[in-house]
Amino acid sequence: MSLSGLAHLARLNRLLGRQLSLNGAAELAHAGRSRCKGVTPIANAPWTCLHHRLFASQPPHTILSMPALSPTMSQGNVASWQVSEGAEITAGDILADIETDKATLPWENQDDGFIAKLLKPGGSKDIPVGTPLVVLVEEKEHIGDFKDFCPEGAPAGADNSEQTEQQAESRGKPEESQPAGPKQTASSKIGPAAHRLMEEHGLKPEDINPTGPQGIILKGDVLEAMASGGQKQKSTPEKQSESESKAQPQTKGVGESQNKAPPPKEAKEHSARQLEASKAGPAKASQPPRGDNAGSRKSKGSRYTDIPNSQIRKIIAQRLLESKQQIPSLYVSATADVDAVSALRQSLKEQGKKVSVNDFVIRAAALALKAVPEANARWDVQQEEIKLVGSIDISVAVATDSGLITPIVTQANNKSLTQISTEVKELAGRARDNKLKPNEFQGGSFSISNLGMYGIDKFSAIINPPQACIMAVGGSVKHVVMQNGKPVVKTRMTVTLSADNRVYDGEVAAKFLEEFCNTIANPVKMLS
Repeated sequence: MSLSGLAHLARLNRLLGRQLSLNGAAELAHAGRSRCKGVTPIANAPWTCLHHRLFASQPPHTILSMPALSPTMSQGNVASWQVSEGAEITAGDILADIETDKATLPWENQDDGFIAKLLKPGGSKDIPVGTPLVVLVEEKEHIGDFKDFCPEGAPAGADNSEQTEQQAESRGKPEESQPAGPKQTASSKIGPAAHRLMEEHGLKPEDINPTGPQGIILKGDVLEAMASGGQKQKSTPEKQSESESKAQPQTKGVGESQNKAPPPKEAKEHSARQLEASKAGPAKASQPPRGDNAGSRKSKGSRYTDIPNSQIRKIIAQRLLESKQQIPSLYVSATADVDAVSALRQSLKEQGKKVSVNDFVIRAAALALKAVPEANARWDVQQEEIKLVGSIDISVAVATDSGLITPIVTQANNKSLTQISTEVKELAGRARDNKLKPNEFQGGSFSISNLGMYGIDKFSAIINPPQACIMAVGGSVKHVVMQNGKPVVKTRMTVTLSADNRVYDGEVAAKFLEEFCNTIANPVKMLS
């Protein structure tokens, strides 16, 4: 910062009745704020905004960054832009559809102005919260000043995704003009898996670049040799010796390429693959082959297909891994008779009321949580203690194309079967269309996952933090049981609790399941 700039800041500071030190000026020089309007009156402007306005080379502007549309969101995807560069916007307009860790939500604008620059194209993925996305100006004539604008710390020119694609393409092409690195000499030490692969594909130790300690040939070395064109078919000794004699000039060519120019054009394609293998260091050679050569890891030559992960699936994978690693889980199962539920469903159907078995399960679980309030709780990580949840809110697992989501039936203990049925259908429909609001899938005190409709008799679900319990519901199965000394057929359903053992001990889990099964066996209780 220049002396004249410091003097100017000092004069402004005196007007505001404050004292500015050199240390404070240094802090201002490094302070930043992603959202800063240059036309803000000095009397009301925070010091970080004042610094931006006085020393920025561009006209007054506002930078809008990736918002945190949910409490757990750390990054998001720009599903699509709803505005274009040069467009005039007002408060309340939708800027973009943002794919969060739970759903795709609209990003609502809070300012008036003109879109000067969109810093990320539609479809950009894995953008951290706080990353600049939009440049907003108040005067239309300033739009052209931001044609080549690039926020601090970001590379100018092409978009990051385009650069990544170009780098990936360049990595996939063999570097023909560069000489191969020195090839390590193989020893007689060969790993068992590597030895078996070499026998199956007719490879010799001298055909492979070893990367193991003291020149040991590893399985990854053999796979790398196969991917680089060294794969051979097992054959008779006569054919094998003939193929070896043909392969010798090629091996010699690779050795010669260390001190000479690249191989001639007639052997260019094959030699390029060998050069790529010989240039691979220990770190690269020990990795399995990728891309088009990935299928060579299977003897039948089958190929692999990479399926891009949605933002929701990435977060699901992260949360479930954390759940298995950090939560001490308790698993308890019980069976409930559902004959009475089937009879009541039929009676309601005759009255024009369609209610599913899952609706009965939700209602019964809510009444069981009301009867056993210590089960409607969660573990407070900061305080390291149990916290009872006042409202009984049931999260219901719904499968969508982008991943699993759990819309919430709030205060389920106070709702009737028909109300629960209507609400679940409506929530599930909007969940599959990615139209849920954040308050409709965030929170909840208890989760239910039902796979009975898929023919699953029994399974265990993974706890969804910060909740402390999830109940896995299997399908109805007929069993022969003894009743009054006579065999009778009963339709039973198995449910399994996966609970945080810090919140649920065996007694709490047993009390909940007992209350739940009694309610299912006597569904008339759910009509009150």
